[in-house]
Amino acid sequence: MFSQNQKISGRQTFRLLTYDLLGLGTLMIPPFLARDAGTDGVFCIFLGIVAGVLYLKMLGVVLGDMNGSYPAYLEEKMGAFFGKLATCCYGIYFVCLAGYAAYLFTDAVLKHLLREESFYLVLAVVLALTAYGIWSGVEGRARVYEVLFWILLLPFFLILFSSVWDVRTDYWTPVFVTNAAGVWRGTYVVFVFFSMLTLVLFLGSYVQKKKALIKAGKMALFFCGGIFVVLYLLLVGIFGSPALAEMDFPAMIMMSTVQFTGGFLKRTDALMFGIWFFTLYAFLSSTAFYGQSALCHAFFGEKAAGAKKNGCIVAALLAAAALAILFYRDNTSIAVFENIIGYVATPFLVLIPALLAVAVKFTGRGAKRAAALVMLCIFCAPLCGCNTAELEDKNFPIELAVSDIYDFGASFTNEENGGNKLADYSHLKVVVLEQDFYENERAMTAFLELLENKLEVPRNTYVVVAEDAKKIVGLEEKLGQSAGTYIEEMFENVTYIKKMAYPTLGTLYQEKKNRSETLLVPYLVVLDDKPVVDHYMVWKRGQAAGEIDNEMALLSAFTTNEMDEYTLALGSGEQVRLFDIKNEITFGTDKKGKRKVYVNVNCSGEVLYDEDLTAHNKQRLNEAIYSYMNQLARTARLEYRIDLADSFKKLGGGAREWYLDYRDTPQDYEKEVQLVYRGEICWVNF
Repeated sequence: MFSQNQKISGRQTFRLLTYDLLGLGTLMIPPFLARDAGTDGVFCIFLGIVAGVLYLKMLGVVLGDMNGSYPAYLEEKMGAFFGKLATCCYGIYFVCLAGYAAYLFTDAVLKHLLREESFYLVLAVVLALTAYGIWSGVEGRARVYEVLFWILLLPFFLILFSSVWDVRTDYWTPVFVTNAAGVWRGTYVVFVFFSMLTLVLFLGSYVQKKKALIKAGKMALFFCGGIFVVLYLLLVGIFGSPALAEMDFPAMIMMSTVQFTGGFLKRTDALMFGIWFFTLYAFLSSTAFYGQSALCHAFFGEKAAGAKKNGCIVAALLAAAALAILFYRDNTSIAVFENIIGYVATPFLVLIPALLAVAVKFTGRGAKRAAALVMLCIFCAPLCGCNTAELEDKNFPIELAVSDIYDFGASFTNEENGGNKLADYSHLKVVVLEQDFYENERAMTAFLELLENKLEVPRNTYVVVAEDAKKIVGLEEKLGQSAGTYIEEMFENVTYIKKMAYPTLGTLYQEKKNRSETLLVPYLVVLDDKPVVDHYMVWKRGQAAGEIDNEMALLSAFTTNEMDEYTLALGSGEQVRLFDIKNEITFGTDKKGKRKVYVNVNCSGEVLYDEDLTAHNKQRLNEAIYSYMNQLARTARLEYRIDLADSFKKLGGGAREWYLDYRDTPQDYEKEVQLVYRGEICWVNF
């Protein structure tokens, strides 16, 4: 049973603070950091942690001198008028944060779960739950968080771990290229979120041991800081910092790209939203609770109770609702609010404790019901699907054929909002683009912007090109299954090229902003009533850039370790199979000072259909293989301006000087830099 004395332990305090920091931080910090510091954003998090530690030390000085509540302490040290004024400012700050959190919470629900629902209805439900949490008291909420802490975080860590396989480490470089102003802006952004540790002052009257309170604050700081570091590295590694900077809720978007075996659980973002539901709910409840508490103390005194206290709770929630509606109806007000929080509220949070520290130096049952209610909401969240329509009222497209942006835009809207059934694109597997459409830069830009903004289509949907897109989609009857399912299975289970090498809508979105990779989009033709890959279309610098044949595409996949095995026929008649592929790319210059990208081949090989294997043949085979590869690479560079090693994205980490030379003129890179294959192949049948 709960003691119902409104006292909490240090462990409960740690979990309260952790949820308060995680809810908003995991959603908001990554895009802000990517905007200000790019790949150097991870260092801003470390600096922000250092600033948070120093801030906690200052708060510890104030806590050590406190007896009773923080508002009462303010009046004791600053006088009745200025103490109440400071307390009122704290109350306004927390209520404004509650309004901001309520808006983000409701907006996230509408974007990722209940797209057709009313903003006002969702907001009302969210605030009703918040009111219930406030009336449950600090002890009730603390015990709920204590019980649910690892139940919620372990699945979160599991999906973070699953995301590691989608990381491209080249996106982490170059580092130390952001100017000092950008790094300090990023550090300050992190500290703005860590400044919520000021809650330890308001928790002082609920925790008996002040040392335990500061210890809990440090544990929450390091725990959340570590999660921010890991999450930021994952997001940058998956999306690239330019694309990340323009995303809303990138952590949720990342979750939608994670795939589990079996193919059933496609909407992992809906599953994970249950966790963000609780962390945002915790942050909203905390800010609303401390906001109404501070305002109640400022206007009615510390012993206010009954109708006055309940009136403050209702007033605080109504004010938060009004702010959330303002943000919803006028997006420009969000930027104004964020500037006020960053440049007015945060300095206030630092200044007041700093002045107090200088002054010190120199002169229950409700929790069970709340836990049950929150758990019900969490486990029901993934079941909501993409909208409020029942399954029998939905149509689930598996593939889309796109030949005209205007027709597609109209049909996309009609399928969403009209007809007997509502289109649900959450299970879409493949988008088939007609070649003329794919090569039209304006049409492709509009198409990608439409899909990215609508959020209905999964980012991990494969993209292919065909001369007649509708012909490919129309093969369903002859295939005995949908064309989308057939193509997906072909990419994931049949070809030697690994499935992550095939472009998806998500990689096209990213490359429109990152402009650092060369993507090879499969071009399909119909052979024996089945779609097969005939050659590959090039997507470079965020737009179509010609086409290459299968030989070049396979060599590119071999070079970048995106093949399980590589079979090639040499001019002398031998066929060889290369496997256990672990190639490495290095940058250097030849004797004449010309820049070259060296592909250091590291693989095993075997000769097929040849019984005369001698040492002379081994040397000749090596020479023939590298001659074949170098000739293909030379043709790709001179005739198509394509780097088969896709090495431009590696310059930041492997050749910093080259990166500085070519970052503004990337088109000169393929023109000037030569690709050279070299190394020893470990032959297993010599």
